[in-house]
Amino acid sequence: MGKIACPACKNVPLDLITDSQSGLELDTCPNCLGVWFDAAELKDFYSSEELKKRLTPVGGGSVHHTYEISSQARRCPRCRKAMDRPHVGGIALDVCRHCRGVWFDHGELRKITEIHKTRGLKGDEIVTEQVRQGMRGKSQGGGGTMEVLGWFLNSFLSTKLR
Repeated sequence: MGKIACPACKNVPLDLITDSQSGLELDTCPNCLGVWFDAAELKDFYSSEELKKRLTPVGGGSVHHTYEISSQARRCPRCRKAMDRPHVGGIALDVCRHCRGVWFDHGELRKITEIHKTRGLKGDEIVTEQVRQGMRGKSQGGGGTMEVLGWFLNSFLSTKLR
C-alpha cells in the first residue's frame, strides 16, 4: 500500500512508525505531528509502551497547531471520504464513518488519554470504546480482524438496506 497524505496538511505524506514489540504500525505527519489510527488500532496502541511514550509524552502540553482550521470536512487519508467531527471528552476529533479510522491532531491523543484517566470519556463510540478497551488492557487478541470485518459487514449491509 502506498503512502497516505495528512488530512490536516493535505499533501504531506504520512510517515509509518512501528512498535518494535507488537508490530503495530501507525501513520504520523512529520509536519503537524498528527497521528492516524486505522480501524481497531487505537485500542492496541495502549498496550505499546514504546508508542505511548512517543505519542503521548508526559509534560507534552504543547497546543500549537500547524494546520488551518476550516469548516470544511477533512478527507479520510485511507478512503478519501469526508470525515465527521464528533466531540469526545470535549475535543472535536476527525472520525471516518466509512473505514472507522480516527485522526488526532497534535496533542489531542494525550488529552483524550488524560481525560479518560481522570473523569472518564464520553462521546463518539468509535473512539471511546477503543480507548476504554485499550486502557483496560483488552487490546492484543481482542478480535481486531473480526471486529474490522464486523464493522465492514455492518457498514455494507446498512448501505444496501437503505
